Amino acid sequence: MEPIFIGRVTRCSTRGFVGALRAPEPELPIFGGFCKAKAQQGKSHVIGAIYNISIEDDEFTRQMAATERPIEEELVDQQFLRQIPVEYGVLSIGYRANDQFIYALPPQPPLALAPIQVMTSEEIIDFTRQLNFIPLILSADNLPADDLLAACLKNAASIRKGPEQTSFLLEAGRYCARLLSDDLNRLENVLRNLQPEGMRRA
Repeated sequence: MEPIFIGRVTRCSTRGFVGALRAPEPELPIFGGFCKAKAQQGKSHVIGAIYNISIEDDEFTRQMAATERPIEEELVDQQFLRQIPVEYGVLSIGYRANDQFIYALPPQPPLALAPIQVMTSEEIIDFTRQLNFIPLILSADNLPADDLLAACLKNAASIRKGPEQTSFLLEAGRYCARLLSDDLNRLENVLRNLQPEGMRRA
């Protein structure tokens, strides 16, 4: 399966980068999704977790929002056909070089306008066999790190088969328990977010 293109890098640093595209595209970014972008002149790929997706407005959108009863055809055109700017942040959680995943910040960020692709299911499974990317998410400043971690882990679990989904989440929960043993309130929040929606306690 070919990776799906979801935009290009607009701003970047070793901690992460910002991507942008104009919808509609074959697939829009999702919160907690895994993506990759080339770096070091194609010698490596930065692996990232997607967060903070924003859909920009324009003058036509603002005019329609102020209309009491917009025409249905115009709504469909605006939501699904017009080229609407979409911007999203990406947190660097590792990189791939020489056919190996390294769970650390990349030596260089991707360059501006580098293409960003959704990682394939096979790539995500390979990358998440080890859980060493979790500390990079938990230590991220000024981000909804706990929610982002839960979304990433759920996304990684969802592409696994049958009992592998549960065993992956259990292993991830134990890993988080070791990392957050001195912050039980945060640990409880992370574990609660990993539960299926219907099982969460208030």
